[in-house]
Amino acid sequence: MKDFFPYETYRAGQDSFVKVVRTAITHKKDVLAQVPTGVGKTAAVLSPALKYAIEHKKKIIFLTSKHTHHKIAVETLRDIKEKNDLDLKVADFIGKVHMCGRNDIDPRKATNFPDFCKHLIENQECEYYENFHDKNRFFQNKNLFDKLKNNILNVEEVVEWCKNEKVCPYEATNMLAKESNVIIADYFHILDSSIRETFLKKIKKELKDCIIIWDEAHNVAGRSMDLMSSSTNNQSLRYAMLEAEKLDEKIMNDIEKLRNKIEKMSEKYKKDETIISKEEFGSYSSAFIDKLHSLADTILEEKQRSYLKSLANFLSSWNIEGTEYVRIFRKTIKKGKEIFTLEKNCLDPSLTLQDVIGGAHSNIFMSGTLYPLEMFEDIFGLELPLKVEYPNPFPKKNRMHLTVPGVSTKFTERSEEMYNKIGKYATNIIELIPGNKILFFPSYNMIDKIKPYLELTDNVIIEEPGMTKYKKEAILDKLRNSRNNTLLAVSAGSFGESINLEGDALSGVIIIGIPFAKFDIMSKELVRYYEGKFGKGQDYGYNIPAFMKVLQNAGRCIRSEHDRGVIIYLDERFAWSMYSKYFPRDTMPQSGGSSLDIEDFFSKK
Repeated sequence: MKDFFPYETYRAGQDSFVKVVRTAITHKKDVLAQVPTGVGKTAAVLSPALKYAIEHKKKIIFLTSKHTHHKIAVETLRDIKEKNDLDLKVADFIGKVHMCGRNDIDPRKATNFPDFCKHLIENQECEYYENFHDKNRFFQNKNLFDKLKNNILNVEEVVEWCKNEKVCPYEATNMLAKESNVIIADYFHILDSSIRETFLKKIKKELKDCIIIWDEAHNVAGRSMDLMSSSTNNQSLRYAMLEAEKLDEKIMNDIEKLRNKIEKMSEKYKKDETIISKEEFGSYSSAFIDKLHSLADTILEEKQRSYLKSLANFLSSWNIEGTEYVRIFRKTIKKGKEIFTLEKNCLDPSLTLQDVIGGAHSNIFMSGTLYPLEMFEDIFGLELPLKVEYPNPFPKKNRMHLTVPGVSTKFTERSEEMYNKIGKYATNIIELIPGNKILFFPSYNMIDKIKPYLELTDNVIIEEPGMTKYKKEAILDKLRNSRNNTLLAVSAGSFGESINLEGDALSGVIIIGIPFAKFDIMSKELVRYYEGKFGKGQDYGYNIPAFMKVLQNAGRCIRSEHDRGVIIYLDERFAWSMYSKYFPRDTMPQSGGSSLDIEDFFSKK
């Protein structure tokens, strides 16, 4: 039967991807797909998946890490519903704290919000929760619930509608999820085993009855490892002591002993970071950890955060052994204070993914930068997935990729002379590009080093560390509404991926240097681990993650078939064979470009 495709015609590659998804789901296979912007991967994956799910009583769970991608999925499902006249129901989840309708909740401080929320509910202190379940409000609530069920809404719309009626948006979305064909959610709803268990129980489905779609799947490995990692430090232990002081003096003294252990490590280890063994900090009984949890619950009856809860979670994680982890003692200075941190970091994303990959009906991993596919097959722990790679669908005449020789941000090449040279090269290139430009640097420090040598007539905007989403949106609005701006940004920062500047809002991207991670202990351990497991440590642990950032940065330019722009790689290493192999074939830059190439490109319409 025909898939629920919402549009009259297929784009280049879209028909093929529809068939791949249909085949994979029919045969309970997994998919790894590199699908660039412009192919229309959201419609291509949802239309065959939805057809199968409805016919076989399966649930589609569409996972994505960005709120903007939630909206794209919602809009696509609206189109599918309208085109096919379907009785289609959709539930859209984000983090519980961001769905709360109360005005007294600060997401920045509500580290332990689920536990805080639980206590409010148990003590009947949440008006929004009580109103949702209040039978005396039946007709008022029914009117709201009918509107929610009969419309496909993004989570922000659900929150607004529910807040207006003083009804809990999270509970309302849970109600929708039980009846929904598609659930849109964040990765952690499925990656975190405890959240996944609760989540599946609420929607009354087993994992085997779920088709999982992983959007922007290049982010999955990092999120998976983060979930299996944990840390604590001398400052958070001090705050935990202050919490315990009011509740249990013995526990307070026990925590003080933990803090003293960390302080002694700071005397023993002189380096900024050191690998340590589990035994150096010790093992901790389940009775002690349970006591910390119990005291934390008391704190969370009044507050949105508990340091005792964080400590309990850390100690539970610290007790787990395995070669897939590295334990690090780290010294830093923050606001003039010495911070001594214990970290337990996961090196293997398959630890988190294995139950989902083994248990779900199918997993569809898709991204525009899922390259090379073989690496993700290895590190995700997939067995014989269907692997597909699609070329950039936009006209080649509308885009130009150039590498510029003679400069480099390689550590051994760095000097004031080199910064001056890079600044002059970048200035000349910027003058040749009409409209807005983004310069991506490997770090904030590199911006500071090169900025003095940029002589720009443009309005210069500089990304700041820890930028709020409101400030980010203000900058994007400026780029959309005016021209001749140059944004200095960081490759792994707020503007490096998942921003859309279509039309003539962005004419050029200049990538200055290769954004390799600092080759610290964590990087070295990743290289060591992947070398031992796959024989590809330098590639998987260091080189490819840097080039994924490069490809994401390059992808900010040319967001539609009508866009025109240039991507300049300002570092001679991009042309070296040892690095150029990391570019997909259709985005391989021309080596040795000149100003004449750029002038010629923009002179043609």
